[in-house]
Amino acid sequence: MTSAPTPRIELAGVTKRFGSRQVLAGIDLAVAPGESLVIIGGSGTGKSVMLKCILGLIPIDAGSIRVDGQEVAGLKGAALDAHRTRIGMLFQGGALFDSLPVWRNISFALPGSAAERKAAAIDNLARVGLGPEVADLKPAELSGGMQKRVALARAIAARPPIIFFDEPTAGLDPITAAVINNLIRTLVTDLKITALTITHDMASVRHIADRVAMLHGGKIIWQGPLASLDGCDNAHVRQFITGSAEGPIQMPGARA
Repeated sequence: MTSAPTPRIELAGVTKRFGSRQVLAGIDLAVAPGESLVIIGGSGTGKSVMLKCILGLIPIDAGSIRVDGQEVAGLKGAALDAHRTRIGMLFQGGALFDSLPVWRNISFALPGSAAERKAAAIDNLARVGLGPEVADLKPAELSGGMQKRVALARAIAARPPIIFFDEPTAGLDPITAAVINNLIRTLVTDLKITALTITHDMASVRHIADRVAMLHGGKIIWQGPLASLDGCDNAHVRQFITGSAEGPIQMPGARA
C-alpha cells in the first residue's frame, strides 16, 4: 500500500492570541505538494495572521507548523531566512518598490549580474503576459492590473515551491481579476507550485482552488474539494458563498 506523501504545509493545533483576543484557536490544516488550497472566511477571522505565522513573521502561542515535514515554528536567524526563501508571496497591494524599475522589482532577490537578472525578469514578465518594454518602466506608470502581474512575476521569479496569494484580485475590475485568476491557475499548474490563497472573491475561489477550507471562530470549520463546495451543508459556508445577510455569521455591530 502506497503511503500518502508528506504534506508540503501542515498546521496542527496552532493558536495565537493578541491580548484578550483569540485569533487562532487550534488550526489543523494540511496542504499537499502541488495543491492549490484556498482559505475563505470573513474579515478579521485570522486568515492573514495564519499566513504570517507560517512565514515566521508572527510567533505562535502553541501548536506545530511543518513544511516538508520539518518544524518551522520558532525558527530564527539563518534558519528562518532559509525557510522564507522557499515561499513566494503575492501581497494584496502588490508591495512593489516605487523607486525601482519593473525589472529590478522582479529580480531583486535573484543572483547574477545585472544583465542576467534583467533577462530573468523579462522571462518572468513573459510568463504573466507582459512584454519586455515594461521592464524599464516604474510601477507608477502601470495600471493596477499590470502592477499585479509584475508582483506575480516577482513572486515566481525564484521558482519557490510554495506561493501565498493574499487577496490576489482585490481592487481589480472583474475582467482584470479574471485575467489574474487565469494566470495564477496556469502558473500553479505549469510550475507545479503549492499554493495557499486567502480571498473573499468567490470567482477566484472557483477558478484557483483544488480544495477549499473555511476559517471561522479561530478554527477550520469545513474543508473539502472545490466540487463539494456548492453542495456543502455547513450553514456558515453556505452563508459565505451566497453572500446572504441572514445566517450564523453576524457582522460586528449587527443586531441578532
